[in-house]
Amino acid sequence: MFKYRQPCNWNTSSIVITVLLFIAWAAIPFINTHSSGQDFALIIVAALLFISFICGLYYCPKYVEVTNSLLIIGKLISKKIIPLADIASVAPYQRTMNFVRTLGSSGFMGYWGHYRNQELGKFFVYGTRMDQLILVTLKSGKKYVISCKNADEMSTQINLRLKRTENIAD
Repeated sequence: MFKYRQPCNWNTSSIVITVLLFIAWAAIPFINTHSSGQDFALIIVAALLFISFICGLYYCPKYVEVTNSLLIIGKLISKKIIPLADIASVAPYQRTMNFVRTLGSSGFMGYWGHYRNQELGKFFVYGTRMDQLILVTLKSGKKYVISCKNADEMSTQINLRLKRTENIAD
């Protein structure tokens, strides 16, 4: 089975945001408070940062890989597997409109989660930078925006395999 893989390289802003939030989370036990209300607020902040960290481990992409039958988004602790038979189209995507995050991260451990804009409607992002993107549209209408090292080449490799899959089905 021939596979093609590209890493998901982080941009500087994702690295800075992630490091700063880890420092903030690590510093919480050392903050002295003098009232129970402040203690409770620190516990809530620590819990939210911890939940963000766990979600980041689950959603932050490490690599994008295409095989003869699958598109695989390798994440830090899991994989998102999309059968090529479910894909309607794949194309490099140049971000022309702002992405509005509805649930997810805009920099902490990358860009991941549910987003929307006027151009694409609702979509899910698996990204570590926003300048090398591919748009994957499923036959069901679901959309994924995925970042990788070279979006043009990844799009080409996926489309080559999609054509082979279509030829086999005919």
